[in-house]
Amino acid sequence: MKYLVFIVTVLFFACNNSEQRETQLTFSKKTFSSERCIDDNCAKVEVSWPVAENVPAASLINEEIELQLLAYFQQDKTYINLDSAANDYLNSYEEFKSDFPDAPGGWSIEVNVEKTYESDSTLSFKFTEFNFSGGAHPNSSVYYMNFDKQSGEYLSIDRVVLDEKKMLEITEKAFRKHHEVAEGKSLEEAGFFLSETGFFLPNAMGYEDEKFHLTYIPYEIGPYVMGYTELEFELQDLGGIVRWK
Repeated sequence: MKYLVFIVTVLFFACNNSEQRETQLTFSKKTFSSERCIDDNCAKVEVSWPVAENVPAASLINEEIELQLLAYFQQDKTYINLDSAANDYLNSYEEFKSDFPDAPGGWSIEVNVEKTYESDSTLSFKFTEFNFSGGAHPNSSVYYMNFDKQSGEYLSIDRVVLDEKKMLEITEKAFRKHHEVAEGKSLEEAGFFLSETGFFLPNAMGYEDEKFHLTYIPYEIGPYVMGYTELEFELQDLGGIVRWK
């Protein structure tokens, strides 16, 4: 009898553990690729991103990520999926080559999304984008999307940065140090672009490698030749300033 009770107990906990694993948030990788060529020149679209699975919150997370992916295509149009966005992009390339058959080179859009942070309450995804459609140089960008892990709700910046004033102070200090701007010299004098309201936080802010990352992309605060400005802070140094845990 004792042996039977032991077996039942083991099976009970095994079933519970199995159910728990089945309801844990997991991710799989998805890719999309499309290409058209005219002679030796091609236009291509390549996208890869994580897909959330196994929990009710997954659908909200996936929907927001897919909307952001579509935003990398023409901003004045609405697309229902990557197929329609890619087709429109490739059609535009064919029209361009028809109008300018001697134009050299091809076009490309490449977007890679990776999960860079996961805690009990927060998820962060990093979008790395590269695009070229002629011109002097390609363009690229970095962006973060942050989510409430339990609900799947997208976290706007005001829900990530809890004390904007303090975050601005420590970011400007780190920014000046990164670019070696002398004390007493304004950032405008150093060649940076500032709005009338002064120094500002970048669009790209999120969690990566257990740190809080802020990335200014080319043209956001300085000319293209200045490239990216990537700043990072230990999470324990930002208690009460940014969402944590």
